[in-house]
Amino acid sequence: MKDACTPLLLEKLNITHLVNLSLTKIILDNSYEILHLPLHDRLDEYIINYLKQANQFIQTCRLKNNGRCLVFCKHGRSRSVAIVLAYLIEHDGHTLSSAYLLLSNIRPTISPNRNYLNQIIEYSSQIEQNRSSLIYS
Repeated sequence: MKDACTPLLLEKLNITHLVNLSLTKIILDNSYEILHLPLHDRLDEYIINYLKQANQFIQTCRLKNNGRCLVFCKHGRSRSVAIVLAYLIEHDGHTLSSAYLLLSNIRPTISPNRNYLNQIIEYSSQIEQNRSSLIYS
């Protein structure tokens, strides 16, 4: 998380937006747009309640002047992974398996907790149902 808060690194990577899923609020100058969703990495946390908001924020970033968004939590293994999986499923058309494989190839240490994975499975089903209803309507 300390790296995510380093303005020099953010500038070097051309980061314009940040999704902070840690409990600690970060303070950066106004050149960054920050969405802070303070989530616990616990088995009773309902991350599904935040997926739409996070996905819309990331999508707006990507559409706005080719922005780049950094999604992070304390260790970068569970909360941030769950959010990015949901984004890849909803906006890039991935299945959960293909999104997980993509992320694990980029960051081999990913390990979202089983509660988050179950919620991503549920979210993925909702997305698939919405896509199906659009096709058949």
